[in-house]
Amino acid sequence: MTPATATNRFEGRVAVVTGGASGLGAAISARLADEGAQVVVADVDVDAAERVAETAVDAGGWATVVRADVTSDDDMRSLMEQAAALGPLQALVLSAAVETRAGVVECSDDDWDVVVDVNLKGPFLGMRHAVPRMVEAGGGSIVALGSTLGQITQPQYAAYCASKFGLTNLCKQVAIEHAKDGVRVNVVAPSATDTGLFMKLTAMAPDPDGLRRQVAANMPMQRLARAEEVCEAVLFLLSDASSYTSGAVLPVDGGLAARRS
Repeated sequence: MTPATATNRFEGRVAVVTGGASGLGAAISARLADEGAQVVVADVDVDAAERVAETAVDAGGWATVVRADVTSDDDMRSLMEQAAALGPLQALVLSAAVETRAGVVECSDDDWDVVVDVNLKGPFLGMRHAVPRMVEAGGGSIVALGSTLGQITQPQYAAYCASKFGLTNLCKQVAIEHAKDGVRVNVVAPSATDTGLFMKLTAMAPDPDGLRRQVAANMPMQRLARAEEVCEAVLFLLSDASSYTSGAVLPVDGGLAARRS
């Protein structure tokens, strides 16, 4: 798939990407900068975030870095304040996420807390502090990176599935509460992707490439999702092209959820 040609559709807008230092967050940050947004790459890994921002700037875009722990209320408040000081905060991508492989019985308290804090509390804090800024800016769009596992279940992913199911309903809640304010909230729900958590988790397997081929073969389209496909879905929901879409879940999963729901 050839990436879409840049159109500068986000020129003059400030966009925050949490978890922007790696994986899908980094890919989305690059695409937003390419489309003219002033991108705030937010992450706890400042060095990696700086590399993402530098690459965007070298390509002719605009990006800056803010260190932010999505589970910290103070950090998320400061992040949104700094972003709004740059201009109208009209785009937010909630990409920060972690994953652990354990069933309900095996999942430790610590693993449960980390996954739910990052994947669910993080977006809650992000939206709590971003929405008022978006209202001040005359409206905006929020896209959360969910998962096919926020629509279907998968053995051995108890905490992750619970966090992504919760994220979906949280986003619908915010979409309804702030529709009259011009703030839209949607979820992009990818399946296994060639960038991000899936690649990190499978890297720990005895045969990472073999496992990835096996997962890809079990997809209806018999391949993994590509990062650029997820980026295009996110940018569509952030853009004016989706101006009457809110509270929606957009699967980018090659038909997986349809087969299993």
